[in-house]
Amino acid sequence: EWGKWFPADFITESFPGQFKNWFYSLIAMSVVLENTKPFKTVLGFGTLLAENGRPMHKSTGNMIEFNEGADKIGVDVMRWMYAKQDPAQNLLFGYQAAAQTRRGFHLMLWNVHNFFITYANLDGWKPPKTQNLKPKNILDKWILTRLAETIKEATESLDKYDAQTPAIAIEKLVSDLSLWYVRRSRDRVGPNIVNGPDKKQCYSVLHYVLVSISRILAPFTPFLSEEIHRSLTNEASVHLLSWPKYQDLSEGDQKLISDMEMVRQIVEKGHAGRKKSGIPVRQPLSEAHVVSPAKSPGRQLLQLVEDELNVKNVRWSVKDGQTEQEVTLDTKITSELKEEGKARELARQIQDERKRISAPLDAKVVVGSPWLPKSEKTLQWLKDRTLSADLIDAQKLTVKVVDK
Repeated sequence: EWGKWFPADFITESFPGQFKNWFYSLIAMSVVLENTKPFKTVLGFGTLLAENGRPMHKSTGNMIEFNEGADKIGVDVMRWMYAKQDPAQNLLFGYQAAAQTRRGFHLMLWNVHNFFITYANLDGWKPPKTQNLKPKNILDKWILTRLAETIKEATESLDKYDAQTPAIAIEKLVSDLSLWYVRRSRDRVGPNIVNGPDKKQCYSVLHYVLVSISRILAPFTPFLSEEIHRSLTNEASVHLLSWPKYQDLSEGDQKLISDMEMVRQIVEKGHAGRKKSGIPVRQPLSEAHVVSPAKSPGRQLLQLVEDELNVKNVRWSVKDGQTEQEVTLDTKITSELKEEGKARELARQIQDERKRISAPLDAKVVVGSPWLPKSEKTLQWLKDRTLSADLIDAQKLTVKVVDK
C-alpha cells in the first residue's frame, strides 16, 4: 500500500537546520531499503528573521510565538507572506511587514468584494443560472483576459511546485481589478445609473472574476477565499471545487493587454501633467495630445483616457523615432469648462455631506446650494450624479433625505 505514494512527490524543509539529520535519514534509509530516492521534488528555503534582519530568539525578546502571530496578524496574511517570498532568500517577518501585506492585498481584494456586494444588492442584481460572458465593453474583455492569463500562469507554476510566481501574479491581477477595472467601472453600476445591458454585464463579469479569484486563491489563503466564495455563490465550500480551466491567449488578447498597459502609462503621464500645472482632475480640459511611436489603440481605449484624465478629446499623433508616449494637456479653461468643473466640485461636496448625515446610497435627497450651474445639461448631470430630487438656491450647502 505504501508503494502508491512512495517516492513522495514533494517535501520541504529548511536546509540550514535539518539537512544533516532528517534529509540524511531519508536518503540513507531509502537507498538501503529500496535502492531509490525517497522523494521526487524537494524545496529548501531560507530562514525567518525579524523585521530588522536579526535572528528571532526568545532570549532577545523579538520572537513571535505562532499562536500570537496567528491571532494578531491572521493566518491567511502569514501564508501570503510566505507564498510571495523567494524561498532562496531569508524572510523578514513581523507585525509591520504583515500590516503592509494586509493593506496591499487582502484589504484591496476585500474592498472590491464589498463594492460588488453593496451595489449588486442595491440594484437587486442576482447571478444568472448560466453565465454567458460575451462582453462588448473593452474593460470587461480586458479583465477577463487578465484573469485567463493569471490562471494559466498559476496553473503552470504550481505544477512545478512554485508558489511565489502565482502569488505575485494573483496580487497583480487584484491590483488591476481594483485600481483600474473597478475604478473605471464605478460609473457603470449603482442606483444613479439607469438599468441596462452594460450594467448587467459589469455585474456578471465582476462576479465571475471574484469567484474565479477565490478558486485560485484557495490553496494560498483558504479562509479569505472561502468567505468570498460562499458569499458570492452560496455553495458549500470553495475547497470542494475543481481547479478553474483557462484558454490560451490569442494574439488579439495579448495585444489588448499590452494596449491597456500603454493606456495606463498615458494616463499616469497625464495626471503628472495636471499635477505640474496645478489643475485638479475635477476640472475638465478640452484636449490631451498624445505623441507616440505606436498607432492609436482604438476608440474604446481612448475613451478610457478621456474619462480618467477628464478631457473632452484625445488627439493621437504617430512620430517616427519616438521611444515612448508623450502627453500634453491643453490647459486653457473656457467658461463652459469652468462651470462643469465647479459642478463636479459641488457633486463631491454633496457626496461628502450625504456620508456625514448617513444617507443611504440609494436615497433621494434635496440639495440647497449658494451656487448652481446655469447649463440645464450640467444641472441634470449633477442631479443624476448625486441622486438629488431637487436642487434649490440656499445661503449654504444643505442636504436632506427625501421622506418616502
